[in-house]
Amino acid sequence: MEQFWYAFIPLFVAFDAVGLLPLFWGLSQRLKPLERRRAVTEAVATACLVGFGFLLVSRFVFALMGLELADIMVAGGAILIVLSLRDLLLPDQPPRGPLQSPGVVPLGVPLLAGPAVLTTLLLVRDRHGWAVTIAALLANMAVVWVVLRGAEGLMRRLGQEGAQVISKIASLILTAYGVMLIRHGLAAFMTG
Repeated sequence: MEQFWYAFIPLFVAFDAVGLLPLFWGLSQRLKPLERRRAVTEAVATACLVGFGFLLVSRFVFALMGLELADIMVAGGAILIVLSLRDLLLPDQPPRGPLQSPGVVPLGVPLLAGPAVLTTLLLVRDRHGWAVTIAALLANMAVVWVVLRGAEGLMRRLGQEGAQVISKIASLILTAYGVMLIRHGLAAFMTG
């Protein structure tokens, strides 16, 4: 059970369901309740499929391209820092133009199954094995689904300002996580 928590917690931080809540609410406010629920299911299913697919093909693709896990850690960390700093420093931009359903894009990919999650999945798989990684992924997907399905009630309780505060704190944590990925990736380059 201890291994599960060591796998679950980094993925929980990477998925950042609570930090994603204000963005999801902004993207889905123009949707009817049924469409919003469908968008949540589409986003979670997409992120789950992308995560599984990435786990399955990553070693083969990396071998073809001559990439190592350290390369992915540095690249994923750099992208995560940029995205997190953008969220921390720039004001939120409301979506423009017609938006049918944000479920697959942008929620499923890249917001849920983005660089932090994909890199973390690889790290968790290499440290804890397939079974623990899949269990942690599915448990996190359940948490994300519950949080996003309860978006209306959570946003009503938190308010826009409270949700923004949580989002900014989560972005700060994700920035630190990106720095850690780069640090570990560079350490792997130096040692081997």
